[in-house]
Amino acid sequence: MAKISNDITESYVSEVRELLESARKDIITLKSNPQDEETLARLLRSLHTIKGNSRMLGHLTIEKLSHALEDIYKSVKDNKIKSSDRLIKVVSSVVDKIDSCATLVSQNGTDSQNIDVYLQYCDKLAAGELIEIDTFLADINKNNGVISEDEEEDDIQVDNLKDIQSIRIKLSRVNEIISAFDTIITKEFHLKAQLDELKKLEEKLENRELSKIRKQFENDIYALETSIFDVQEKAFDLRMLPINIVLSPLEMTVALESINLNKKVKCKIQNTDIAIDKVILEQLGDILMHLVRNALDHGIESPEERTAAGKSEEGTISITCSRESRYIELKITDDGRGLDYEKIRQKAINLYSDRAEEIKQMGERELSQFLFQSGFSTKEEVSELSGRGVGLDVVWSDVEKIKGRIKVESETGKGTTFILHFPLSLSTLQGVFIYSNKEKYMIPSQHILDILYIKKSDYISLQNQNYIRFEGQLIPCFVLSSLFEEQKQMEMQEFPVLIAEYMEQRIGIVVEQVEQYVSLVVKPMPEALRNCSILQGIVFDEHYDIVPIFYVPEIMQRFKALRGYDIKKFEAATQKRPARILVVDDSATTREIETSILESAGYIVEDAYDGVDGLEKSKQKNYDLIIADHEMPRMTGLVLLDNLRRMEQYKDTPVVVVTSDNSRQTVEEFERLKADAIIAKSEFKRRNLLNVLKELLGEL
Repeated sequence: MAKISNDITESYVSEVRELLESARKDIITLKSNPQDEETLARLLRSLHTIKGNSRMLGHLTIEKLSHALEDIYKSVKDNKIKSSDRLIKVVSSVVDKIDSCATLVSQNGTDSQNIDVYLQYCDKLAAGELIEIDTFLADINKNNGVISEDEEEDDIQVDNLKDIQSIRIKLSRVNEIISAFDTIITKEFHLKAQLDELKKLEEKLENRELSKIRKQFENDIYALETSIFDVQEKAFDLRMLPINIVLSPLEMTVALESINLNKKVKCKIQNTDIAIDKVILEQLGDILMHLVRNALDHGIESPEERTAAGKSEEGTISITCSRESRYIELKITDDGRGLDYEKIRQKAINLYSDRAEEIKQMGERELSQFLFQSGFSTKEEVSELSGRGVGLDVVWSDVEKIKGRIKVESETGKGTTFILHFPLSLSTLQGVFIYSNKEKYMIPSQHILDILYIKKSDYISLQNQNYIRFEGQLIPCFVLSSLFEEQKQMEMQEFPVLIAEYMEQRIGIVVEQVEQYVSLVVKPMPEALRNCSILQGIVFDEHYDIVPIFYVPEIMQRFKALRGYDIKKFEAATQKRPARILVVDDSATTREIETSILESAGYIVEDAYDGVDGLEKSKQKNYDLIIADHEMPRMTGLVLLDNLRRMEQYKDTPVVVVTSDNSRQTVEEFERLKADAIIAKSEFKRRNLLNVLKELLGEL
């Protein structure tokens, strides 16, 4: 099985321990109330989830133990055995063994253990045979090499408790804490505004006592500000993970893929202790995988080509990472053939014939933008890594999601470098407050390269368009307020000009005033403005006034439309909408595994935590395919499927069921309700799942 990411392993172990804790309580409850059907059902569901997830991830020891416990409590459910003290002692020992195996998974990535003695006694117990408890305990202690004296066991438990150095906090709780800081910071801004008013009053009255109060107030505010930002940083750190989580697996990827391509390639990854936002890491893994595969397939030459070019047979892909303030710069470099800009130019002219003259005049920086257009490729042969319809356009989209930017540098015959620039965290948005037409807005710093103050004499007028020179380029300048109302061309004076960049295109955005640089938590758009594509959210300023946030790519797109051309016409005309898939499963680990597989294949994925949640979400949106677990609380996969088939919009929608129960009765029941595919958890594999989905979606 493919190497499991640290994130998924951590999630799996945490979930196993949560389910075990729930199971322990239910086991005790059943001792005093054996007829409690709800508790028994919950216990069986917990064991079933542990078994299914363990099977999917290849942790067979935990799978066998949880399956053995499941058999015991199925016998209890069928009244074959009773929940006695003897049973409690046996199953508690098995639960403890599962817990210790989960620790092994966390530490070593494997749960491999000799559990024959456990399984033998569990089989006897499930069959209703009487077993000797003392013999059982002696056997497992002998098997585990554990000293059984009560005092020493107590010491071990206390020591284990002392060894606990971390606790689990749900990401949603961390997000709540981070959001709360937005309110605190806004109140602090408000206090600063009051301080300004106090200064004015002090100057007016020239009162010495008031001056003392003002100074003390000022000192307290700045001390408070320091404390707030210090604690805020610590809160942000709670959801930060080392970037090596996504960098380390790339070495194995390069090794395996280079073998498939008959190339000799080594991967050099700079060791780093930089930690970034978990939300960013989830996207970054796919971005890096695409870029590394692109370097292997398009960049690095075959050993014969490299030898003929006077290079070493073995190519190199290097990944370096550095931090600048609150931003990360990540470089993916290969020493391959480099980009053939003339070939890119010709391909672009063929695809965008209406822009032929413009493309002929483009420099290398502008030509590189076409690499990120959907379906654009200069490679004619289709290989395992290329020609799948998933290319650098996906990379660009994912970079946008993490509020970053990407650029390409290349030298023919020497190699290519992709440079990623993105924030450490998405918890806050950095940007500047600006004024346009006397209204206040925020512009994120993500796409802003520089802020200039240009004199009237520095503008160059060509064909009724004002330009300025920036880094050797002529940059067209547009007045921001012209997007909102019809107005005559603004008389260019010494106004601030924000140099914005998107898709390797640059423009100057003229505003009336640039205020302070801020870092704030973004709030979603009010319902009435959700469809306003030029805005991406709101923040609150120091006066607690709502400040809209501009979406820079949309602003640039509208300004470029004013110039009579649209660089994304081909993409809009040819891009196929990716399928939208709903994953329904009560196990967070299972949802994370399936979502990771599907998103890496280019699908849009949403999830639901059980059948009821899945049914509600399917009513609110239309999905192209639904994947549902069989055993879930509140509503099983069978009942969910029955409900879906009664809805007009899901009468013919593909539904895939994932189940641990392969019995004929279960399969026939799902087939009766027109399930399109049934995947056994014992046969759950990435390729198997994707092949089934592609066939159902008509992609094969």
